[in-house]
Amino acid sequence: MDDGTGHVAPPLQPLVTILLELDQPKSRLIWLRNPNVVSLLQGLAAGSIPLTHDALHQETPWRTVTHLRDLLMDSGVLPRVDRQLRLYQRWLTERLATIEEPEHRQLLRHFANWHQMRRLRAKAEKGPLGRSQTNHTKQEVAQAGAFLAWLADRGRAIGQCQQADIDAWHTESLATRRPSQSFLRWCMKTGRMPRLALPPAVITQDREPLHQHRRLAMLRRVLNDDSLPLRARVAAALVLLYAQPVSRIVRLTVDDITDDGTTVIVQLGDPPSPLPEPVADVMRAYIRSRQHLALRQQQKRTVALSRPPARTADEPGQPPGPPA
Repeated sequence: MDDGTGHVAPPLQPLVTILLELDQPKSRLIWLRNPNVVSLLQGLAAGSIPLTHDALHQETPWRTVTHLRDLLMDSGVLPRVDRQLRLYQRWLTERLATIEEPEHRQLLRHFANWHQMRRLRAKAEKGPLGRSQTNHTKQEVAQAGAFLAWLADRGRAIGQCQQADIDAWHTESLATRRPSQSFLRWCMKTGRMPRLALPPAVITQDREPLHQHRRLAMLRRVLNDDSLPLRARVAAALVLLYAQPVSRIVRLTVDDITDDGTTVIVQLGDPPSPLPEPVADVMRAYIRSRQHLALRQQQKRTVALSRPPARTADEPGQPPGPPA
């Protein structure tokens, strides 16, 4: 991080500070010896790589850049931006580069920039994006590209699309191709294709209210079954106790949880909500299980429930709890 004067470049001094304060110095030293990390830090110090998000977005390998970007945001060198949003932008650049047809590539870029990115940025302003949100957005782009190629094979451009094309496209594989509907609606709204009918959404979830005895049985399992992941137990308990939507639960951070040794309080709203003792114990156990994440401890806002660990073979595929 020498700027050429024998000293650390002043803009990077906060990064040095946070590296010295973190636990596990051996792992930090190993990371600093990585040739890709060395190259990035030297470029930032010398000024050949501008110290901006846009400049880092152009660098590789992306995993190394992503971790370095997180450190730069944690130390205050760079303003905080949503991590999932940046990862999606990188994915989008790589995806568009694989599309050979220029008109298709331009149309998808307009759709991503003027529709998807506006929507994602609005959500990111309210709280950190989850991987499921950006994964669905990726599916929309992938299926939109597949539709354009499929339509071209039928000898038509998007402006010549007919109702028979829409029906045939969805008939072949409705579940897989449903994400393309966001793109199709956008094309209709912006006048890029005729206004046609899309298959209606099919709601398959249980519409019956959850009976009290079933809710208590689920809560009992959440509190007592140690074979279930702590993360799923905590999330399910908040749903079962306070009827919180999952979209709000995944935005909780450790700053939203207060434990004075006697009572655990969760900032679900104003006023905050105290957790009854059996649930409080599960929450305490979950917070303790995260304490080995040294970097996350340094962050001012650490997402408490939105990023699941890798699932092992003996863990269930779905968390316990009520229907959606």
